[in-house]
Amino acid sequence: MNALNENLVIVIPARKNSKRLKNKNVKNFFGFPLFEWSLAAGLFLKQQLSGLREILVVCTSDDDQILDLVKKKYSSSVLAVQRKPELSDDNSVLSDVIFDCLYRLAERHVINLNKYLAGSFILLQPTSPIRLKDDLISFCRQIKNLGNDLSMVSVNKNYSAVKDIYEIISFSEVKSDFLLGHIGKKLLKVQDIKKHSESAFVDGSLYLGFMSMLKEKGFMPPTKTLAFPLSIKRSIDIDTENEFGDALALIKELQNLGIEYVSPKI
Repeated sequence: MNALNENLVIVIPARKNSKRLKNKNVKNFFGFPLFEWSLAAGLFLKQQLSGLREILVVCTSDDDQILDLVKKKYSSSVLAVQRKPELSDDNSVLSDVIFDCLYRLAERHVINLNKYLAGSFILLQPTSPIRLKDDLISFCRQIKNLGNDLSMVSVNKNYSAVKDIYEIISFSEVKSDFLLGHIGKKLLKVQDIKKHSESAFVDGSLYLGFMSMLKEKGFMPPTKTLAFPLSIKRSIDIDTENEFGDALALIKELQNLGIEYVSPKI
């Protein structure tokens, strides 16, 4: 199995409720709902990867406001999937959400289920809206050169808070100037981070995996998940009002520097 040849589903999971920042997925972020920035990234990735496979961009949500916008504005390019209530709370597992998307699309006779279960997926978390155009292009280039059954997740070595920090294990079998290594164990304490010479923040903006691997071993399987370093100065995964403000400030900084990022269109 090779990532280049398999059917691909690009999933944006945008549920309604959020604990720390109320209704964050529909919160206005530079003129667009926050989740819409990930739709734009999904369509950009589809364009970059088109040609040798069947690619779907899917938004899954339990929020009628989100689903209505997708159906009205993106009716020809993004599929809207109504998420089950049991997959919409804080305890829901993202792997279940991704599989649910495929099963529901198969029920609607939109896809051949077996072909997509044998394929790959890209997960775009709406809480990480800022994706540089050059990073997305490089990510697609790495996908085209990726070996069999390997996952890949975006990381950033510039971080301050102990949040989603993982050990990075060097490797020699994969030759690339734009991959750091394999994702190792999660580091939960400052002293744990200090013990490891290489570590990075897994930011949630880009994740590629195989459906078969996801079912068997879950996200980021050991020795099978490669770390894709982002060139952005710092990554922001929005969970709080302060992080939302930080993201807005980062957009303004990128604009001042003339750095291109992927954003929605009116």
